[in-house]
Amino acid sequence: MLFDDLINFIYPAYCVDCGCRLEGKDIFLCPKCFDALPKYFGMESYYDAQERLEGLVPFTEFQTDLIFSNPSVVRTLIHNVKYNGFPKTGYYLAKHFAQQHCDAGHFLDVTVIVPVPLLKKRLHRRGYNQSTFIAKGLAEVYSLPIDETLLARGGGRGTQTHRGKEARWQQIQGAFYSPQKSKVSGKRVLVVDDVLTTGATLVNAGRALIDAGAESVSFYTLALDVLV
Repeated sequence: MLFDDLINFIYPAYCVDCGCRLEGKDIFLCPKCFDALPKYFGMESYYDAQERLEGLVPFTEFQTDLIFSNPSVVRTLIHNVKYNGFPKTGYYLAKHFAQQHCDAGHFLDVTVIVPVPLLKKRLHRRGYNQSTFIAKGLAEVYSLPIDETLLARGGGRGTQTHRGKEARWQQIQGAFYSPQKSKVSGKRVLVVDDVLTTGATLVNAGRALIDAGAESVSFYTLALDVLV
């Protein structure tokens, strides 16, 4: 505890939105700016995120929490989680929102949580899978296991970040498979990713799990890109 206090004194953290000094929290937001984050809750009346998934893969439920746009504080947070070495931010955010979802009765049928896997070379370069940290926040609240052996990344090349909608769909076709189908059979799976963009990643991950014998598949993403 004393060591953490010393680090926070030498290397103080600041809110990525308003710039005020923080108490060393990995979430990088002050309480006021956290409360002001653009959230999907309340936008459903004019923006249906599920339209990106419906009819493409059988799924039970989809939930998301933050609105991703460019530029925005949510984009900064996601980039901190994904590229800048602060995956615990994803854990803290997901844990916070998971309690709200649990209280609302979401994902109560789920038996296992599966983070969307990265390509091996990207995982090696980055050193972590951001979706795993987001999954840990959910798992802690729901008291559910995380199983990263149920879904693997096979095909696909390079990042999708700067690709257009059609290119993303072509790139991700056949990118996922289940290496141990016997372990998937009968499971009610919650697939977790950082951002829902075109829906291509979730659709193909969900198809792989359904084909492997999953009883049901649901989806959670920390944020939703509304500019797609």
